[in-house]
Amino acid sequence: MAMNRHRLMSIFRFDTIRGRIRAYTIAIVCIPITIAALFFIFFQQERLIEHEKKQLAEILGQNRNTLEAYVDVCFQDASFLAKIIKAHRSDMESAAKEFNDYDESHTGIAAAVFVNAQGVSEIDSMGKPGLYGGDRYYFKQAMMGRRAITTGIKGRVSGKPVCMFSMPVTNEAGEFDGVVFLSILVGELDAWLHGSFVPDKQGLILCDAQGNILAPYRVVASNADDEAKQVPLQLMQLDESGQIFVNDQGVRMLGASVAVGSGGWRLVYFRSIDEILEGYRWLTIFVGLGSLCAILFMMPLMLRFSRSIEAPLEELTAYALELRKNNYEATGQLCDQKNMPSELRILFDAFTVMSFRVARQIKKAEAVSLKDALTGLHNRRFLQEMGTEFLKKTLSSGQQCACLMLDIDHFKSINDTFGHNTGDMVLQHTARIINASVRSADLLVRYGGEEFVVLVSCMEARQGEELAHRIRHAVAANPLLHEGNNIRVTISIGVAVCADMAGMVESPESAEAALAVMLIRADKALYAAKEDGRDAVVVAT
Repeated sequence: MAMNRHRLMSIFRFDTIRGRIRAYTIAIVCIPITIAALFFIFFQQERLIEHEKKQLAEILGQNRNTLEAYVDVCFQDASFLAKIIKAHRSDMESAAKEFNDYDESHTGIAAAVFVNAQGVSEIDSMGKPGLYGGDRYYFKQAMMGRRAITTGIKGRVSGKPVCMFSMPVTNEAGEFDGVVFLSILVGELDAWLHGSFVPDKQGLILCDAQGNILAPYRVVASNADDEAKQVPLQLMQLDESGQIFVNDQGVRMLGASVAVGSGGWRLVYFRSIDEILEGYRWLTIFVGLGSLCAILFMMPLMLRFSRSIEAPLEELTAYALELRKNNYEATGQLCDQKNMPSELRILFDAFTVMSFRVARQIKKAEAVSLKDALTGLHNRRFLQEMGTEFLKKTLSSGQQCACLMLDIDHFKSINDTFGHNTGDMVLQHTARIINASVRSADLLVRYGGEEFVVLVSCMEARQGEELAHRIRHAVAANPLLHEGNNIRVTISIGVAVCADMAGMVESPESAEAALAVMLIRADKALYAAKEDGRDAVVVAT
């Protein structure tokens, strides 16, 4: 996986600053525009559907109120006719005349009819009394004292689908005396509701409790079979908040239904999702094209900007690589400063000045890092770097090399008694005495804490021991005068001599090993001197 990623980065040069700047530039341009387009495509359509649901709820609510008002008006008219029958029951000719007057003054009424308690029509504004209606639904409901809306039947005279609003009639004693109904052609619903909605265009359908379509009349009057004139049960079971469903043809639809009045009528709405999103899809195409144009327009500008950054950074990188090789004499030079951002010119100039200062500081730091700040002597790092060279030079010249490891006796007690500042003064005082006791050609270092190491070249092994005794006597003979007190200082010294090892230090590794052996032997001898009572010199055997 890591190999494939590395190979992919190499192919597209993502491992270079040029490749990464261009890749990120393309990403910066493309990703926001792409995300915006995808957000618009996938999330905006949900908002459109939710908006359509809200509009649907408003449409259903408005039309339900209109239809309920229409139903109330029809029942009020039927109640008015029932009162006419009750008032003129002994004079049916007058009642018939008022029925005819009502019919003529209301163009939307197909017929106004009174059916007596025996189920025979006595008054019919269509002029066809004497018909038996005792077997009809409206008559049975009237016998139980209920008003009713009857749909799904055809007028016996007109032969057309009608909708009847019926109201029971009672006599003075409160007994059932027949039923009055208004017969309205279903087609009149379209005309009456024309100001409320246009079913063909809005997707609204009015149906009765059995699903028979009442409006639009175009569907009712068509030659299609009865199933085509009914609303599927699936639609009638939808709630008024709007639901998405799939119809029998597999098309996604948005639909809703709401009950109208107490007669079981329902307003049903359904519309395909594709139809809702039709205009939105064109808008999506335009957004996509606009995003593509924006990318094509911005890309050359971003690539030109990236080139103005890539070139100086590549030159600065080359310059930095030379400095990493300790080639502080190298100089950087910018090829094209005209089109370069001013910040990069300032960066390049600052980097050049900084490189000269760093070179100077590195030389100073190298010198300082090899010195002990307290005593002014070389430190342990200097011994590690130069000790092997000293050893090799000494042995190659035919001389012997003696290693003296010195340690101040009871130095912790001095710190505890007089304080650390006095302890530092003791270290400085001892370092001066030791430095005065050795030659300039010898190698003296503060090894760490209160320990010192001296490497000396000598012709005989005893010369190293003699030097150790001179140093020990010099330190013991020169106490430190501090605040009126003579602080007596003594040291213990371990000596190890390296002889006849010229062949063993030819390589750097063997020279380091030989020096390490000498230090270990001298340290063991120092430990023996401490065990002998301190202020002593012990030579390793």
